[in-house]
Amino acid sequence: MAELIIMPKLGFNMDEGKLVKWYKAEGDSIKKGEPFFSVETDKTNMDIESTGDGVVRKLFLEEGGKVPVTLPIAIVAGADENIDAMIADAAAQLGMDAPAPAAAPAPAAAAPAAAAPAAAPAPAAVPKSEGGRLFITPRARRVAAELGISLEEGLDIVGTGYKGGICEADIRAYAESAKVKASPLAKKMAEDLGIDLSTLAGTGPFGKILKADVEKAAAAANAAAEAAKAAAAPAAPAGPEGAGEITPDGKEIREVVPYAGVRRVIGQRLAESKFTAPHLYFTQKVDMSKVIDLRKQVNAAQDHKTSVTDFITMACVKTLAREEFADLNASLLGDKIYKYKSVNIGIAVAAPSGLIVPNIKNAQNMGVVELSKTAAGLFKKARDGKLMPNEYSGGTFSISNLGMFGIESFTAILNPPEVGILAISSTLEEPAVVVDKDGNKTIGIKPLMKITLTVDHRVIDGLLASQFVTEVKRLLENPISLLV
Repeated sequence: MAELIIMPKLGFNMDEGKLVKWYKAEGDSIKKGEPFFSVETDKTNMDIESTGDGVVRKLFLEEGGKVPVTLPIAIVAGADENIDAMIADAAAQLGMDAPAPAAAPAPAAAAPAAAAPAAAPAPAAVPKSEGGRLFITPRARRVAAELGISLEEGLDIVGTGYKGGICEADIRAYAESAKVKASPLAKKMAEDLGIDLSTLAGTGPFGKILKADVEKAAAAANAAAEAAKAAAAPAAPAGPEGAGEITPDGKEIREVVPYAGVRRVIGQRLAESKFTAPHLYFTQKVDMSKVIDLRKQVNAAQDHKTSVTDFITMACVKTLAREEFADLNASLLGDKIYKYKSVNIGIAVAAPSGLIVPNIKNAQNMGVVELSKTAAGLFKKARDGKLMPNEYSGGTFSISNLGMFGIESFTAILNPPEVGILAISSTLEEPAVVVDKDGNKTIGIKPLMKITLTVDHRVIDGLLASQFVTEVKRLLENPISLLV
């Protein structure tokens, strides 16, 4: 049974999908579970598998093309199944000229040659009287004059009237056949581009000129113009776009790259977050001495290596799971605040396609070692570009750690619709006041780490944010509590 393949909606905020690659071409057989095509989402590229067996009969979208989600992009059907109606319906949804009917793939074995169909008879010569006058009705002659058809040019007009004479219907049919047949969209494009439709050969039904025919003619004209321009200009060494050019104010350009794809999506979302939610920041310094010592003991007892980030994440999870901090484990959606029991903690990762935040779901039910193993698996998938949409959506709170890059202090932008994100800076050996058991104070060197909480001030007040940061600091400076 024929199946209409649509652009899938792979994320809550996904309104449009970009087709990265087709793994099958028209006429190829495909089986259920085989990769069919790859789609670029707002964070990664995802391979979509076929949901059934059949033959790829029609592809509506070229690689690199974009369409809104849920619109058709392909048809999979049986080899001999009639899909003309499906093609017409899909074309209507896409706002395209109806493509020519899809031909069924040729059978593997050659069939016996069938007798060639008889050629259509040539139009019969229009009967004339002995004096050479056409057999034509007065009304037909008048209509011909109105339409500007000269009857003295010996035109091959097929007469269907009495004894083959020409009637009004024959004149009108001839006039219609003489017109250039083109879709409304093709006519509008040709007019805008200055293309003479009479010079084009249509690929649509009955020679109708379609949008694709006009685009092909425009591309050919542009290519010819570019070729002529290139032939006239001196050859330039190949290089990045814009390389070596000088801006009006005197700057030499290294390269010009498009602001598009994943980078554009990230930029739009961060700008929306920054200019929609009033950001408020709270910073503390944390003594990481005990976390570093405890981590060494934990790693000595297992093959898997638990990181400092895992202990920081666990401290956030334990704090967010407490009822008094429920407002921070929340989302602002429209005019409602959703507070969650589930702590879906997100940790920002630099992936090849840009920043992505995989989420550890229901982290409140995990110990630090289980959390560490889950995070490690998600990080690997993120760097390989293999994350599924449900693995980087549905978060309730995020962490951004740049400490491994030596960053001493930074603030993070909220990941909407979440209302909180914690920025982790590097751990540095710094002078600090040390108080011994007798209350005596001295100056010592301590590994200190700066943490900065960003909150959405529409939802979170300064007091609660301050208490959260203080509680995370307390847990990290007494990390044995993270293991119980």
